[in-house]
Amino acid sequence: MCMNCGCGKPDDRHGNAANLTVDDLRQAGEANDQDLRTTARNILEAVDIVDGHGAGGAQRGTPATES
Repeated sequence: MCMNCGCGKPDDRHGNAANLTVDDLRQAGEANDQDLRTTARNILEAVDIVDGHGAGGAQRGTPATES
């Protein structure tokens, strides 16, 4: 839906390249060997951390992204 606006159309950018599509999320997940659901869950958890509601400091990610 442009995944961020809530319109229910996951493949439509509505003419604005800044809108996220399901393909964007899939590509991000594939970069870390994750499925779409895992990628979306990780994004939600990251938002919680940014907003101060998450478990800050917890080691997360995939072996390719950990440093």
